[in-house]
Amino acid sequence: MQIETSRFGTLELGEDVFIHFPWGIPGFGALKRYVLLEHRSGPFQWLQAVDDPTVAFVVCAPHVLGYRYSLPSEKADPIELDQPDDLAVLVMVCFDRENKSLRPHLRGPLLLNASNRKAYQLVIDAPELDQVLEKVEKP
Repeated sequence: MQIETSRFGTLELGEDVFIHFPWGIPGFGALKRYVLLEHRSGPFQWLQAVDDPTVAFVVCAPHVLGYRYSLPSEKADPIELDQPDDLAVLVMVCFDRENKSLRPHLRGPLLLNASNRKAYQLVIDAPELDQVLEKVEKP
């Protein structure tokens, strides 16, 4: 299937690589299908919307930024997770070019079931964040 993107041009991808967000991502509820694209050779990736060429988010694994989530297993119920090893957690990241800094969206991790390719954005309330997020040494 051909996918038009504003950043990467036209891509030819099989539907088996699509990630399905049944409820969309908050603010982008109509967009349900995404694909992960490599960003150069670094730890960041693009989460590109399949059905809107202008919508893409920079994401990375939380450990890249020195964080680890310890989420209760029921948080993965919406994506029908059977095997804990199939869970991938990604964090959206904003780049502040003026200050040359990164701002991770730690209260909104993306939970992805690698087996069935279903995902959703978990929204964590501020008081709960300290219970599920810990600082770790960067790789």
